[in-house]
Amino acid sequence: MPRTRSTTAAAKSTETAKAVEPEELVPDDPNEMEYEIEYEEVEEEVEEEEEVIEEVEELEEEEEETVPVNGSNTGDKYSSTENHQSKEQAELLALPPHGSEIYVGSIPYDASEVELRSFCESVGEVTEVRMMKGRDSLENKGYAFVTYKTKELATKAIEELNNTDFKGKKVKCSMSQAKHRLYVGNIPRNWTEDDLKRVVTTIGPGVNKVNLIKDPQNFPRNRGYAFIEYYNHACAEYSRKIMSSENFKFDSNIPTVSWADPRNGDSPSSTQVKSIYVKNLPKDVTEEQLKKLFEQHGEITKVVLPPAKSGHEKRYGFVHFKERSMAMKALKSTEKYEIDGMELKPTVALRALLAGGIAVFAKVGTAMKAAGGLKVGAAAAAVSAAATAAVSGAKQESEAPKPK
Repeated sequence: MPRTRSTTAAAKSTETAKAVEPEELVPDDPNEMEYEIEYEEVEEEVEEEEEVIEEVEELEEEEEETVPVNGSNTGDKYSSTENHQSKEQAELLALPPHGSEIYVGSIPYDASEVELRSFCESVGEVTEVRMMKGRDSLENKGYAFVTYKTKELATKAIEELNNTDFKGKKVKCSMSQAKHRLYVGNIPRNWTEDDLKRVVTTIGPGVNKVNLIKDPQNFPRNRGYAFIEYYNHACAEYSRKIMSSENFKFDSNIPTVSWADPRNGDSPSSTQVKSIYVKNLPKDVTEEQLKKLFEQHGEITKVVLPPAKSGHEKRYGFVHFKERSMAMKALKSTEKYEIDGMELKPTVALRALLAGGIAVFAKVGTAMKAAGGLKVGAAAAAVSAAATAAVSGAKQESEAPKPK
């Protein structure tokens, strides 16, 4: 049974905001708007952090006693603190879910929040409008974040309001990059996903999904890190602050906690992959053997076994499932896959395809050099080396935050 220790008041230290490239932005000018929005969203993250710090400081003033997450205590003061926490957590869950906030750009500088709210409410109920303004200026910065009651309304707003006229200017609308997923490292290697879920649901509200990364070389154990998805940004921030406290521990481990990179793991390329790559196959393996081994996880549409290479005793293959969830189930299973006494090593097919493409590209570069195309060949080799490094990094912690 995992044990945790924590203070309810989170650490006061702030984190350096990182620029997050927006994924679905509609620019004023396709060549200019991307940089503008990246800068604007970094400013917004900094201001948001400052607001959170103020809230945490207020909470610390109200709570003088440290209360362990899984500890025991008695007395009226403990009950009062528990009630306060329950009320605060209920308020976080009452906020709109992730995906309900949109970015609105190209706003006239003299527009007010009241005018923008009225404009956006033509689509449906708006719960919050945050107009970004300069610290020493009454004018806005030309962009704002608008939160709707539901995700459906936010999607509808983007469709209906983007490129429409607002006070003489055509505004640009896109989905906001609000964060709702945490990267949590230094987790005890013997913990299961249920162990981690039990702890994080005790810490704070709105845990939607816990993805504890398993060790492919030792299935009963994990790789020491996980990704936790929350109902909305407010719930994620609440738990992030608590787990970042100096006194918080997973058993004897002090975890590392930060925002998960939204650009990895959720990209269209990775979310569409329905196949798994299986290596370390015996030379005489058949498609039927491979299909029989994995069909327990879902319907298999086809199995591909490239011919064995001359002089190689081991082969590789691809198993294509009808649905992505089936492929993920096969990868997450704790079962050891074996054929003729050989332990197989399945992984996401996309990574294998990238690696194969890099190998081909490297050969092309070598051939071009030999033919006299030195400049082009050198460029090909350089790109190949960079791509190889990228794939190698993806095999480790593709979503993990980079060291500061």
